[in-house]
Amino acid sequence: MSPGFAITSMEVIDLTDIQWERNLTSYTSGGAYLKAAKTGDGGRFFFKLSNYDNERGFIGFESAYEYLAAKLGLFLDLMVLDCEILKARIIHNHQEYITFVQKTADFLHSGMTKTAFEQLYLLERLEGESRLDFLRRQGFSERADEMLLFDYIIYNRDRHCNNLEFIKNDTLLLSPLFDNGVSFFAPYAGRRVEIENFDVLSNNISNSDFGTRYLEDNLKYIRNTESIIPRLEHVNESDLFEKLFMVFDEDEDFPVWHRNRCMELILKRMHHAREVLNH
Repeated sequence: MSPGFAITSMEVIDLTDIQWERNLTSYTSGGAYLKAAKTGDGGRFFFKLSNYDNERGFIGFESAYEYLAAKLGLFLDLMVLDCEILKARIIHNHQEYITFVQKTADFLHSGMTKTAFEQLYLLERLEGESRLDFLRRQGFSERADEMLLFDYIIYNRDRHCNNLEFIKNDTLLLSPLFDNGVSFFAPYAGRRVEIENFDVLSNNISNSDFGTRYLEDNLKYIRNTESIIPRLEHVNESDLFEKLFMVFDEDEDFPVWHRNRCMELILKRMHHAREVLNH
């Protein structure tokens, strides 16, 4: 998406009153993406934009990919943070844009506190204990399996230890999976030739702190395949496509060819994961 106005079938809302920053303390890990927080009658919400370049404007699809990941995770009954996708008019660096915006409700409720995964890991790990083994020892083995599967299916290139958090209430809980936007075809910023030629079953290196840095290799660390495999079977493709893409309608900023490639990536990686886990 480029500076200025776009022809779109999604309703454009006005978020020009929001100030965007890169290091907002929120459910996210800081990082490179512009974010904002806003509290209203409905509670506290966080907003996040796609990859931004000072010269070219918004060049990524991370906000849309985050939305797809959320809806896919919920469809597969995984503990993933839900979100909305908005089309909004915003102002950044004195320039007006129309772009996709991810909107997420704060998952912390009254009386809850959060601790970064890495902080607790460094304090309480056993000698030689990996992050994945530590997560299982804390009682989250099933959630670990879900994470390994989910990251493989969406081609998540950024499951670093700061986008997973522990929540403390009366007991220790684990946050839903969040910051899932650097997935699908995120490195290619909407470039059609690269996206259409990309091998959706490739196993390139990713920024993963759990297991190995290769997402397909991490499938072998899934322990409870009896729970995982049924989620990949008998998926109604029409229902899934509607769940993921209905909101975009005929939006020209997320064209049909791009959506079809995202769907192809999901289906082929789901099928391959099922094959791997069945052997």
